[in-house]
Parts: sequence; structure tokens; C-alpha cells
Amino acid sequence: MKKLLMCFCWALSLAAGIFLQNCQQKLDFYSIPKIDAHVHIRTADSAIIQQAIQDYFRLFTIATRSASQENIDRQLHFSNILNQRFPETLFYATTFSMENWGQPDWQEKVIQRLKQDFQNGAIAVKVWKDIGMTFRDADSNFIMITHPSFAPILDFIASQKKPLVAHLGEPRNCWLPLDSMTVNNDRNYFARHPEYHMYLHPDYPSYSDQIDARDEMLARHPNLRVIGAHLGSLEWNVDELAKRLDKFPNFAVDMSARICHFQVQDREKVRNFIIKYQDRLLYGTDDGVNENDNMEKACQQLHQTWLDDWDYFSTDKEMTSSKVNGYFKGLKLDINVLRKIYYENAVAWLPGIKK
Repeated sequence: MKKLLMCFCWALSLAAGIFLQNCQQKLDFYSIPKIDAHVHIRTADSAIIQQAIQDYFRLFTIATRSASQENIDRQLHFSNILNQRFPETLFYATTFSMENWGQPDWQEKVIQRLKQDFQNGAIAVKVWKDIGMTFRDADSNFIMITHPSFAPILDFIASQKKPLVAHLGEPRNCWLPLDSMTVNNDRNYFARHPEYHMYLHPDYPSYSDQIDARDEMLARHPNLRVIGAHLGSLEWNVDELAKRLDKFPNFAVDMSARICHFQVQDREKVRNFIIKYQDRLLYGTDDGVNENDNMEKACQQLHQTWLDDWDYFSTDKEMTSSKVNGYFKGLKLDINVLRKIYYENAVAWLPGIKK
């Protein structure tokens, strides 16, 4: 009987310890303000905003795709509605249309439209991968971000002290067959989007072409602050990303949809990289919601993503994810580093977000 009682007490103590540990982790999650610096909110429904407020998050939603001003306007319509209703919670980036590319007044019209967007509340500009992977000039050459026609636009953005969020290129896995990709996240995406799976399109610009063009843009525009979306398409190797961060002081990156690439690299190397470059990394998910989506499900998914990512960055427990194969261990970063990647860096690199 005594042994049974001792076992019961031990089990109770263990359970209490686990409970307290979980409570502490939950407390940590809610104890600091956080910014998801890369989402796509395309609805006027405020449910996702309420979820963000509940989880102590603010949101930076990004307009994307340059083929149609009509499509851009629809995205900005939702951004403006939610920004006006929740000016302390939701902030947004605009983008510009490639319609009428090559016309003599194209650049001036783009600049005038960006002026209007800034006046309406946009705090940044996004360029998407369709520049470099979709649009071609009159001679069927792919239009890269280094094309001279972009220079006055990029200079204007810099003059307005607005950052450029640049999704230029794709993960290196994009140029590999599906079964050779390093993470399931990429494998699933390119299986669904063969039009962007460059392994299937060898006549398109290479991975190196994309990265070289982006790097050349950084070199040509040292006064333009650039946030490289998705770890700057250098997700596959933190050493390669470190080289660019060292070379270009005007360059930071967000982690959206690429945290899984940290999880398949050497843990200590990744952890040391994040600590060293803790002022240049912005947390983001790339999650989104559209007006016809199930709002309850979308909120639950985003909430769970935030919790899972917090566990990865803040604890050292062994974890799994559908985005990668096998187990990986959390990074257990110091709370001061967490504050930077989750909040302070977004405020610093996106100055339209008030602290």
C-alpha cells in the first residue's frame, strides 16, 4: 500500500510538473508582443484579426501578383477596410502592376499609383516572383528586377523611406525533381503548381540567375531597404544567407514558409546563425485567408502554426512536422532574441508599424 501511495504521489508530482511547464510555455507565448510579418488577408471578415489580437499578434498583409491592377485593387480593398477598422493591428504592403509594360508613361504611372497607395496607408511595396519567372519583353526575354525600367521606381520607394519586400526567385528545390526536394512543404507546393516548378522548365532563368539579379539590385540601390521574403530564397543554407547579410547592410529577410528549411539543417549551425543575425530576421508564416474560406478553420490553423513555431524557437523539445521528414529539436532561443525576431525587427524594418 505504501509503495502504491508513493507511486501515486510521484505520478501526481510528475503531472503537476508537466502542467506547470506547459503553463510557463503558454505564458511565454502570450508574454511578448508579436508580429506576423508575412500574411495574405483577402477578406473583410475580422475573425482573423480577432485571433491575432487574442494571440498577442499584429499582422502585416502583403499584396502580390503583378499581372492585373484589378487584382491588386481587390487585395488593397480588403487591406484598407481592415487597416481602418484595426489601425493598431493590421498593416499592409502594396505592389505595382506590370500592365502596359514598355509604354513610355509606364514608370510615371506606377510611381503616381504608389504615391496614392502610400497616402492611403500602405507602408511597403512587394515585388513577386512573376518578375523574373513570368513576364517577358517584346523580344521574349524574361524581365528581371535588374531591368533599367525598374530603377526609377526603386529609387522612388527608397526616397519615400518605404521598404521593398522582395520575393524574387524560389527555393533551390524548385529546380530539382520532386523526389529530390529536401522538404515536403516545397514538394507539395510544386506538385500543385507545375507552372512554377522550374525543373520542368529548363528554358527559364536558373536559380543562380534569380539570386544574382536580386543581389545586383541590392548593390545598385544601397539606400533601398529590402526584406527578402522566404529567407531571401537562400533557405537551403544559412551560410549562403549569412554571406548576403554580411555584404548588404540594407538587407533583412523574413522566415515565412521557410522555417522548415531550418529544421532540416544542422541545429547548432542554425541556432548560431539566428543568434548572430538576430537583428536581420523577421518572423512570418505566409498563411492567408480568402473571403470564401471557412473562417473558424483558418483561425484555428493560423493559431496552431503560431504555437508550433513558438515551440520550435523557444524550447528544445523534440518535434515533428508534416513539412519535413523525421524528428528535429527546438532551438530554445533566449527571450531577448525571441523579442527581436517576433517583434522588434519588424518594427525596425517596417517603420510604418508603430512600436
